[in-house]
Amino acid sequence: MKFIVFGEDWQSHPSSTQHIFKELAKSHDIVWINSIGMRKPTIKLLDVKRVFYKLKSLVLKKRHTEESADKHSKLKDHTLPILPWHDNKLVKAFNKWIFNKKPFVDNEPIIYWVSVPTAIYLINLRPIDKIVYYCGDDFSALAGVDHLMVEPLERELILKADLIYVVSEFLSSKMPKHKVKLLSHGVDFDLFNNKKQKAVELSNINKPVIGFYGSLNAWLDKELLQKLALERPQYQIMLIGNIIENFDSLLSLNNVSHVPAVEHHKLATFSQHWHVSILPFVDNAQIRACDPLKLKEYLATGTPIVSTNFAAVRPYQEAVLIADSMNAFIERVDYAISISDEQKLNWRQTQADYAKNHSWQVKALQISDELGLG
Repeated sequence: MKFIVFGEDWQSHPSSTQHIFKELAKSHDIVWINSIGMRKPTIKLLDVKRVFYKLKSLVLKKRHTEESADKHSKLKDHTLPILPWHDNKLVKAFNKWIFNKKPFVDNEPIIYWVSVPTAIYLINLRPIDKIVYYCGDDFSALAGVDHLMVEPLERELILKADLIYVVSEFLSSKMPKHKVKLLSHGVDFDLFNNKKQKAVELSNINKPVIGFYGSLNAWLDKELLQKLALERPQYQIMLIGNIIENFDSLLSLNNVSHVPAVEHHKLATFSQHWHVSILPFVDNAQIRACDPLKLKEYLATGTPIVSTNFAAVRPYQEAVLIADSMNAFIERVDYAISISDEQKLNWRQTQADYAKNHSWQVKALQISDELGLG
């Protein structure tokens, strides 16, 4: 079977779509279309850098990221000069021409896997083709998305899709019941469960480390993290990721350290060795709809997890310490640190049992069965 996938830039960050298609590419031809965007660019530095990055990729005709490590992969990624003004008729006509002049479509049936709703108008659907909408976020609440532009295109995608995969029950409730299936995020179990050497950034810290990785964005509870840092100076809080929002006040504290985003395969060298993994999220529409990739990665490491209370963690309450208030969160961090070595062995096994049932191999098999790929 041949897939044409509309996702983010290939290997720009370890998204669920990329994990899934690394598995499916072992036995199916994959045409991956690098991000066509879900918001119009502005004159902000981040947007200017991204435009330059795209132009460089097009002009030099080089892959902007490393090739797949799997020599047997049948995936090829493509960067097209698609313009991000998807609500403009002339731009849409130009973009359709750009996409359809490429020899992506032949006589073979195609499954269009769409993670980016703005791609829907590019597709000339034939009776032999199918459309799968993979909905990983509530785009009406997702930061960094042009909601007015994306909303009508997502409605069109929902209407045309043969199957809709969602990552959470919240998203499922927003979709037509006869089309929707739950496909929660998975985990590279071997990467996060097998013991790795400790990251050098941890080697000189002589106190318990409370760790988080992911972008430092609006969905992180800065007030909670600040309270934890101020009330527990005997702990070191380590935050790994790109800084999107202003975290200056928090990062100025002596017992809070920041490490810029690291490559995905290096994350386990941190999370396996710090004392507690945390999910300190605010309660908003985006978090209520989410299924964080890092949750199952944290589980696979066996490191105790403390989380605020949101839908995605509740099924794992036997393995995750869930808190309903700031004080309860801090108390659970204290408890996680106090767990004895003997208790940690049991804790690790419980978490691993949850995680291994959600490997990306398992997710790819689920998709193959449900799409009849054999």
